[in-house]
Amino acid sequence: MATKTITIDLDAYRRLRAVRAKNESFSQAIKRVIRPPLNVESYLAGLRSAPFSRKAALAIGEHEARRHGASGRRR
Repeated sequence: MATKTITIDLDAYRRLRAVRAKNESFSQAIKRVIRPPLNVESYLAGLRSAPFSRKAALAIGEHEARRHGASGRRR
């Protein structure tokens, strides 16, 4: 397995050490905590090949309307 040496500041090291599980390497902790970036093109292709049912699309639309609608809070 190839390796690379990196330099991180003390705060970053402490954070990484804090999330590292017992018997877990730093490499394993990094891979667990930092997921690979989303491949948007592949994601969209998957959506096009398996579209939502009408019922699911309506439920998503209703949720989005509630989420972005007026909160009812006073300002």
